[in-house]
Amino acid sequence: LVGALREHLDAATLHLVTRLDRETSGVVVVARHAAAARKYQMAMQNRRVEKIYLALLEGELKSETTVDAPLARDEKSEVAVKRRVANAGEPGAETALTHFFPLVTANNVTLARIVPHTGRTHQIRVHAAQLGHAVVGDKLYGPDAALYLEFARQGWTARLAEKLPLRRQALHAAHLRFLDDGLGDFTAPPAEDLAQFARERLGLDLAAAWRE
Repeated sequence: LVGALREHLDAATLHLVTRLDRETSGVVVVARHAAAARKYQMAMQNRRVEKIYLALLEGELKSETTVDAPLARDEKSEVAVKRRVANAGEPGAETALTHFFPLVTANNVTLARIVPHTGRTHQIRVHAAQLGHAVVGDKLYGPDAALYLEFARQGWTARLAEKLPLRRQALHAAHLRFLDDGLGDFTAPPAEDLAQFARERLGLDLAAAWRE
């Protein structure tokens, strides 16, 4: 992404301020200058930022739910980045808090607005799976964690197509608002693959509804 932006902007150096998991779409903030990047990074360290995600979840989440569960690396997994819900006080565990707000439910799918209050690796995805409502299309925390390795080694296979209704996880960083003056308020409309899935499974025009 940074390489493509450098070429597009004819910029020798850019500074990546925020990151997303590989298959998550949405807002990414990139600064042209180191001084600007430091301001954003300090705001994030001081939790002076509000994040809102949209996700399509498996099953029908009926009510607003909060998950307050620490996360730690899953040492039993072949995937180095995989996380798990840990016990409070466990070595290596990091606090993690996520709010889930169901917006529309139908046909065993939920469109949810999600507000993470901490920024742990894979936090939303692990907490969604903990609720029993994994993110649709999640290869690592969805129906079978082996799908992640299969995809990494072989690409999109017939077994993945059978198990997953989307080629990538249905998670989208929709809104990023910095609370310090002058740092901005950023939004990104949902990508077309999520909009199409919402039309087919929820009968919903996601492009029109996502800001509500």
